[in-house]
Amino acid sequence: MCYSVYPTAAALSAAWKKKENGFFVIDLRGMITEKLQLLKAADILMMDAFVDYLEADLIRTERSWVNEKSSEVLYVALQISRCKELVSLCNDAILRHPKAFISSKEFLFMPHDYVASLIERDILGLDEIDIFAAVIMWGINNTPGISLADDFSTWTTDNITTLQSNVIQLISQIRFFQMSPDDFMKKVGPLTRVFAPELYDQVVEYHANAQFQYIYDVQPLRLNSTIIKENEEPALISYWINHPDTDCDLPENLPFGTFDKIPFDFHLIFRCPGNELAQTAWRDLCYDQGPTMTIIRTKNQNEDEAVEMDSYLDTYGNNENYYFRDGVEVFIDFRHGEKLLAHANGFEDLEETIEELEVFRVVRKVSDEG
Repeated sequence: MCYSVYPTAAALSAAWKKKENGFFVIDLRGMITEKLQLLKAADILMMDAFVDYLEADLIRTERSWVNEKSSEVLYVALQISRCKELVSLCNDAILRHPKAFISSKEFLFMPHDYVASLIERDILGLDEIDIFAAVIMWGINNTPGISLADDFSTWTTDNITTLQSNVIQLISQIRFFQMSPDDFMKKVGPLTRVFAPELYDQVVEYHANAQFQYIYDVQPLRLNSTIIKENEEPALISYWINHPDTDCDLPENLPFGTFDKIPFDFHLIFRCPGNELAQTAWRDLCYDQGPTMTIIRTKNQNEDEAVEMDSYLDTYGNNENYYFRDGVEVFIDFRHGEKLLAHANGFEDLEETIEELEVFRVVRKVSDEG
């Protein structure tokens, strides 16, 4: 995969116009793709001020396009050391839609370090088996002599060795022990030649015998969320769950300093865009699941905001659409599809548009003594 380094003459000639003293100016309005090409060209020519200008212009005037084309923009921005803000903007978009990113052609050409930084996250809105598949596809694409179209049974020992060296760090970030036994046996098992066979045996034993002594660290369940992004957020939610009746200020330092110390696992049982909510049987998927937590990202004119509804003390089956926040009983009405209506006693009714909704089953970790 490659991008043209310089904007094409045909694309730019229509935008050029003569200026006095022999200078040419380029009218870039509406020329979004050309801006990206110019950004790359300006970096090659070491025109730092122009790089800074183009980056700021893309962020300021083309933010929607950058979000929509985040994979393509990120591919270019990662090659330009000055474009940290553009990379950050693309990262935010990718964390909202990680499945689209790992399915894109650009993902296959991302730098190893970027892929590693992505999959080492404790919070990532992907199933573990999908992360494994993405790593294998990335590795194949970046291993000479093999391709995604190959039958892997035809690979030579040298092919396997080279592939292993390409993905060994990435494979170490895969949480095999958190995959379902069915996914692991059917989708990982045929590719055991790519990683240590003793790891395969360990995962099989893990699911078969809870008392088995493991030589590998069992990493905590990754939080499969596209709304929650920072480790501090599940720590805060866990604190609320453990202290449902507290009206005190939050402690200066939350008791769960690292992700693996959080006393709860959050198992995703439902995710849906707001504009599809009315067409799904989401209630049926969420009833009788035990304690649940719903996270909603809403839209407004200026920014996105998350509304957390903690129904840990009861289930959807009994608790229906009620939740308590700051001692106020609130009723959430989902009957209007993506329009979220909230009615709180003594407060003005709230109406927001749902961008995305996630429901998690909340499970206290067995090892937690608190």
